[in-house]
Amino acid sequence: MGDTRKKKKFYFRKRRNKYFLEPGFRGFFCTCNFREKDCVKEMYNLLNEYAGKLYPDLGIEQTSAVPQSAAQEDDRSESESEDETDIGDILRREVESIKKESQKSLRDKRFQVVETGASNCIFVKTNLPSPEELTAAIIKDLFTTRLQKTRHVLRLLPIMATCRANLPDIMEAAGKLFDKFFLKEPSTFAVIFNKRFNNCVSRELIIKELADLIVLKNGGNKADLKNPGLCIIVEIIKGMCLLSIVDNYFTYKKYNLHEICKEDPTNDSEGTQAKKFKSNVTTQAEENND
Repeated sequence: MGDTRKKKKFYFRKRRNKYFLEPGFRGFFCTCNFREKDCVKEMYNLLNEYAGKLYPDLGIEQTSAVPQSAAQEDDRSESESEDETDIGDILRREVESIKKESQKSLRDKRFQVVETGASNCIFVKTNLPSPEELTAAIIKDLFTTRLQKTRHVLRLLPIMATCRANLPDIMEAAGKLFDKFFLKEPSTFAVIFNKRFNNCVSRELIIKELADLIVLKNGGNKADLKNPGLCIIVEIIKGMCLLSIVDNYFTYKKYNLHEICKEDPTNDSEGTQAKKFKSNVTTQAEENND
């Protein structure tokens, strides 16, 4: 029995610094190709770099877990020694302490990666009020400079709201966002829907209900799938739904950081024409020589 208790205690302590995606979170959603740890490091570096520029008064980001005080460790060891015979009580106290530490550290951190339950899908929670502002600064700067700053991060999206992946919760969370973007001034829009590891949510139903709600907010709002002014992003991951509203979605290559940093072919048109002209001159010279 003693060996069994040690293994279970070690198991819970091993998972103490795990955090999971929950309703009400705001943050950043990104995708990668299998190198998740490297992607997380790049996300921390990228977010901290631009957050330092936009919010210099907020100080330096702390990404390590909040350490537990020595007093708490002593109290736990004493309580465990008193009730060593009751494994259930020990495990229950471990779970409660993990939850308290998780909630405290998540409140204190500016950026914290949380588990999504899906491979190649990374969510970084933030306590910043507007993750879309920070994302816009990153996207615009990369689009202007064409400077590749990430190797493993593919798409980067701001997430303004998270909720359970069911129609009532999605409509409630989306309604609050739509009041800010679609209530006063009319706009064109499109709904971008992605689903992972979920067979319960209907894509057609969600898109239809969201589009109807947008038109209900303002009769001047019109759907435009080719060149929308605003895009409503709906990301379903297992039992959670991530919502966001972004602009210039297609102009910024669907917020794909690799595609954004590629050279704009319109800027290279003069060089292309010069190459074609040189090629034509060479061809004519060869024909004259013949």
